[in-house]
Amino acid sequence: MLQQGEVQADWKVDGAPIAVGRHFAIEVQLCPAGAVLARANATMPEHRHGMNYRPGVKPLGDGRWRVEGLMFHMPGRWELQLDVRAGERSERLLDTITLP
Repeated sequence: MLQQGEVQADWKVDGAPIAVGRHFAIEVQLCPAGAVLARANATMPEHRHGMNYRPGVKPLGDGRWRVEGLMFHMPGRWELQLDVRAGERSERLLDTITLP
């Protein structure tokens, strides 16, 4: 579970495990009710770059969102970024994923 301020998010990979050079999707559950997943992205902080693709975000209803088109094109530490709007507030939730 990720939390920043009053915003919480839980995410899981939809389908096969994340692998280098393969597209994948995630499903995200947000709280509080009415929170909006405005954007999703991932970067490699040590390399100072992001993905080569821009993922799309789709609402699924009941606080659930689907992010498609993610791809980690090299092994190492990636930082998943979920930009969420909840009322007047915007929060960025971060999680770390390491690919061998």
